Amino acid sequence: MLINGRLKEDIIYADNGFFFGEGLFETMRVSNNSILFLEEHLERINSGLKILGINKKMSKEYIINSAEKLKCRDGVLKLAVSEKNDIVVCRDNNYTEDMYSRGFKLKISKLRRNKYSIITYLKSLNYLDNILEHRRCKEEGYDEVLFLNLEDEITEGSISNVFFIRDKKIYTPSVDCGLLDGTIRKYILKNYSVVQGKFTKENLIEADEIFLTNSVMGIMPVCQFENIFFEEKVLTCSIMSTYSSYVKGLYQRG
Repeated sequence: MLINGRLKEDIIYADNGFFFGEGLFETMRVSNNSILFLEEHLERINSGLKILGINKKMSKEYIINSAEKLKCRDGVLKLAVSEKNDIVVCRDNNYTEDMYSRGFKLKISKLRRNKYSIITYLKSLNYLDNILEHRRCKEEGYDEVLFLNLEDEITEGSISNVFFIRDKKIYTPSVDCGLLDGTIRKYILKNYSVVQGKFTKENLIEADEIFLTNSVMGIMPVCQFENIFFEEKVLTCSIMSTYSSYVKGLYQRG
């Protein structure tokens, strides 16, 4: 662990990030010594710091140097930033080939996402709803849980963005439904024709395929949505294959 760029025995300051969750974090995949989508992660956290009024700017050099100090060559690099603290840790990437082959089981949360709250659009340290709901869904035999907003519209998962496919067209909730604009979500929007809009649980039930995205797992197919099972993964698998090739190109160039 690195704290303020130094070793873990340094002091963690009890600032508003500690007491009230006034801070941000980013979770980045590291593959073959390359931090994937580093520019996108930096842009998001630095924009968020401005919104919070925290007079800091994370740099590419700082993140790369931190990864080198931690000897994080393949795995997951997490950065947490508050007014007085910069903390970087490295851990293993726990997504396995079996998970991608099987797909995730998905359910709807009873909690609602507030699309009018600024916290919804920041990757903030105030993340308790996501943690508790994700833990609960795992205890119930699911892999991920999906939030609706107060208008019964689909938003996002506790750790992911959601996409669904119907008649070979890709759909995803628009950001203003109340969700975090993830790095892999942006990749999908940039490289595919995607309809963004307001969708309901019924749209997922009627879908041909569903997949989830985040910066560590990349693209994960959904095999089950509550009591609905999905056998077809043709387009999802094609997107996964293209993404895998894209990622290999990133670290080879790096």
